[in-house]
Amino acid sequence: MDILVSLDVLLGLSVVYLVFSLAVTSLNEFIAAVLSSRAKWLRRGIGSLLSEKPDSLDDVGAGKVLASPFVTYLGTSGISNTFQASYIAAWPLMQGVLSSVSGFKEDAFAKVSDIRALAGELPANSPIRKILIDICSRAGDDLVKFREMLDAWFKTFEEQLTAWYRQKTQYVLVVLSGIVVGSMNVDTVALIHQLSIDPAVRKAVSEQAVTAAKTKDLAEYLDVKARDQARSAWNSAVEERKKAEDACRLQTPIVPDCAKSDSLIKASQAERVAEERLLEEQGKVDQVIINRADALRVSGLKLGWEGDQFSWQKLVGLLLSVFAVSLGAPFWFGALKSLASIRSVGANVLEREAAKKA
Repeated sequence: MDILVSLDVLLGLSVVYLVFSLAVTSLNEFIAAVLSSRAKWLRRGIGSLLSEKPDSLDDVGAGKVLASPFVTYLGTSGISNTFQASYIAAWPLMQGVLSSVSGFKEDAFAKVSDIRALAGELPANSPIRKILIDICSRAGDDLVKFREMLDAWFKTFEEQLTAWYRQKTQYVLVVLSGIVVGSMNVDTVALIHQLSIDPAVRKAVSEQAVTAAKTKDLAEYLDVKARDQARSAWNSAVEERKKAEDACRLQTPIVPDCAKSDSLIKASQAERVAEERLLEEQGKVDQVIINRADALRVSGLKLGWEGDQFSWQKLVGLLLSVFAVSLGAPFWFGALKSLASIRSVGANVLEREAAKKA
């Protein structure tokens, strides 16, 4: 196998891994949206704050917090725990936690001393009780200082929650890679064999790879301009909702139930409209990925299980593909551009040598 053939085989594998990595990423985002995965991890985080045992979660207590009027209006849709919040600020979290304890009154958040009294009614060994009492003690009677210290603590909590979520997402991506690779029979060993012995297929697939490598970035490759604009609009809507939430909770006198604020209701509705638009544009991007995968099959590349039999060799090929696909689309797009550049230089050198011999 000469150098150009080898490079074409590598280009073919790279574009296959790229397309299926994009499919895995899209599938993961869809599942996370449908199942409200971020909302579930927020629920676990709240459960850990309420639990008196370090190795367990107070799921019932977390459910009460998320169902409180101070939090429930922040919810997003999903199949399970429908309309539960995925993101929450420090102040409404504290309001949701304290609204379920004995002695709660709607004007209980006007003074640090009242917050301290409610915090004392929380489970004795729960982390949130100790955190709130500590912040109250250090803030004295200064409610503004209390809010600043609460926000500072919550930033650390949110960072840890995000770290948990990202770790979980990595495991999910590996599992989804296995599902996609297995269902489409993306067998690295078989692909290498076919690309090595079939010039027509190799040429067609390598041309697709070179075309992909000529695009500026993944955004251009997938034509995601409209999707990104929709995402930007959604992010702006989220920020507007947060501003409305902050404006409400910083009002003097304090508004006991921000969920009833007209400005906050309108901001939340605008956020949901922007989210629906984002999902619509994401669907169009998903269709582009499907079209890229179909193009690989049209080129003659053997994908799918038609007439194919399982064997130990195939298992090795599938496992290699799972590992490759789980590396992610950015990795393979970069590899594709590098290989295309090397192939272009190699082809020019060989053409000059051939011209000299002629």
